[in-house]
Amino acid sequence: MSRMAWITSGYIPSPGRMAVIAGTTFTQLVRMKVFLFLGLFAVALLALSSFRLSAVLGPETGGINELVLLKNSAYGAMRVFGLFFCVAATALIIPRDAEDRILYTILCKPVPRIDYLMGKVLGVLALTLVAVLLMDAVMTLVLWMRTDTVVAEQIASLKGRYTLEEMQPYLDRIRLQGATWNVQTGLGVMMCEFVVLSSLTLLMSCVTNGTIISALLTFMIYLAGLFQTQALSLWVGSGTDGLSWWEVAGSRLFSLIFPNFQIYSVTDSALNGRLIPLSLFGTLALITLGYFVFHMTLAAWLFRKKEF
Repeated sequence: MSRMAWITSGYIPSPGRMAVIAGTTFTQLVRMKVFLFLGLFAVALLALSSFRLSAVLGPETGGINELVLLKNSAYGAMRVFGLFFCVAATALIIPRDAEDRILYTILCKPVPRIDYLMGKVLGVLALTLVAVLLMDAVMTLVLWMRTDTVVAEQIASLKGRYTLEEMQPYLDRIRLQGATWNVQTGLGVMMCEFVVLSSLTLLMSCVTNGTIISALLTFMIYLAGLFQTQALSLWVGSGTDGLSWWEVAGSRLFSLIFPNFQIYSVTDSALNGRLIPLSLFGTLALITLGYFVFHMTLAAWLFRKKEF
């Protein structure tokens, strides 16, 4: 059979089919009223920025600390949303399609199962990205407005004691805690974490037959991944010298099965105003791609063996 015949018969994965399935998944997830959370996020963040936190929580929250508190609150809300949404939505998509008979309609056609799985996870990630971008827009707007206000307040409070030139280093540190490109880089790292979490959840969904059990397994692996470095250091120590081949192989297999989610904690650097180098972001993106390909390949192999 010619290559074109294989393509038209549906045996070769097609980006077009993946895009169609992803669009359908995106629409299904929007109907879950996810954007209600975004509305609550916007209202809460705007309300938080409207208070004079130094008057409510004490003078130590003024100036730089006030902006750090705003970023911490926004980042925390986005992380909680992303973690729970990626796991819950990805764990739900296959069982719901099977319950609604959509899965059987798709798989009875010449559609490779990898197309179906890729379309589903890309639909989840697309909605997650849209939600994060909308929350990012709100956070950036609030930080931009609040940074100008804090700078003006600090200039007024220090005026008479210091000249503007003497205040400039302090004012620059305040602006560094506001809306910067470094904050956006931190959100990019957070999105990489969500990509790994979604592909891992899909893999667990292919291993098990229940939504709840696959979600619980994913959260257990996520928690284990947060302490992967410490666990491996206790197992293999500072190196592989003196270890048997099965111990080395076991440690590497452990690293694959339990993704090292601790590497994504560099988002804390953005919260503290420290620069995240683009080279580091690129490295994390490549690691994320490796995890994603491994999870999706294993999920497709397991999914082929399922009987529907």
